[in-house]
Amino acid sequence: MALCVPLGVEYNSLMMIAMSLKPLPRGESACPLCMRGAIAPMPMMESLACSFCNHIFVVEADPRLNLQVLKMADTISTLRWVWTGQCWENANAVQVFTSRWLSVLGILLVILPTAIATAAVYYFPVEPDVPLAWFPKFWAIATFFGHLIVFLSITRDYTQFPIQAYWQALQRFARR
Repeated sequence: MALCVPLGVEYNSLMMIAMSLKPLPRGESACPLCMRGAIAPMPMMESLACSFCNHIFVVEADPRLNLQVLKMADTISTLRWVWTGQCWENANAVQVFTSRWLSVLGILLVILPTAIATAAVYYFPVEPDVPLAWFPKFWAIATFFGHLIVFLSITRDYTQFPIQAYWQALQRFARR
């Protein structure tokens, strides 16, 4: 019976990388995404996984900087981190710049349509005795919450925020 050994990085080297990132009780490292779970090598795989948010990470070697780069493997966006010895640091400066501009654009997506709808309500007031006098104010409020939901859903998809994992953790905490 032959023992199957994956090509490339072996389990022991992943364990050494995980232990060298940030020492925790079981040789794991803290997850840079959720900051709650611990990253540990997955058995029979060439990757690491978080115990809380269930994201999968791959360790890459950066020969220019002589650093180990942790890359999220289960998403389209290229989220990467480097362990500095004290904390996780984003490995891609362009990503930080882009995410800041995306945040500004997202906030504008929420504020501008709401401001336009609210300005229309107050600049063109409706007679109070009209049957649907409440509708313009409702429309301004609905515009805010509608655009806020779109912004939050895009943010969740971009960052892969583990809402379900946090909900399950809250339920476990409530049962105690």
